[in-house]
Amino acid sequence: MFKLTPSSVPVVAVLCLMLSLTACDSTPPRLKGESPQAMLDEAKALQSSGSWEQAIKGFEQLEATFPYGRQAQQAQLEIAYTYYRMHESASAIAACDRFIKQYPQHPNVDYAYYLKALSTLMPEDEILNFVYQRDMANLDLAATREAFDIFKQLVQNYPNSIYAPDSRQRMINIADALARGELNIARYYLRRGAPLAAANRAKDLLRNHPDSRVIEETLALMAASYKQMGLESLRVDAERVLRQNYPNSAWLSRDYVPPER
Repeated sequence: MFKLTPSSVPVVAVLCLMLSLTACDSTPPRLKGESPQAMLDEAKALQSSGSWEQAIKGFEQLEATFPYGRQAQQAQLEIAYTYYRMHESASAIAACDRFIKQYPQHPNVDYAYYLKALSTLMPEDEILNFVYQRDMANLDLAATREAFDIFKQLVQNYPNSIYAPDSRQRMINIADALARGELNIARYYLRRGAPLAAANRAKDLLRNHPDSRVIEETLALMAASYKQMGLESLRVDAERVLRQNYPNSAWLSRDYVPPER
């Protein structure tokens, strides 16, 4: 343990000075604006420059200094957006939830729902997914479903919102991704010699996503699963539905083999 001695006092003084300077350097500068609008503009300038953490501190300072009024409410939304830009989805979602709970009738509450849905859909490794072009169907299906539900809530409650058209399109994309995700799981089961699990997953897909673009392969997979289990009547039924809906399907003339992806 470090002990104080007369000779060590100058060293301690230098260390204290260094620590104090470090603390000062790490402390974000306080906003200088004297009005709520001036403080909001100053914090948004930090946000625009990419100084995310300083911007958040600025918005929090605005809330603490002027807790009531339009600018304080806007600061909450800006905090949520800044966390979203920082790829901190959990913090962004928490900030959106806070705003929705406090201001359920706010004219911009639709934006809070929209941002919450985007943040829920955004995986923690979003940058890697962008770099490697990972398929949404291979991401966490639970989070994808949750994002779908939030977009749906926005569209139902705020059909005239400027965010409604994009939310509807995202719902279509998510539904397709969920269907492909279910198909990936069914493929996995069939490759691993679990045809019953594969068939059950395929049935769930047909029930929940009847308009998906993967229905053709799903029916072929289901027929192959029943064939492996020796359930001839069910195999014939699955192939009959496949033939009726996709008379030119390649899987009617060859055995279905689940691809690796």
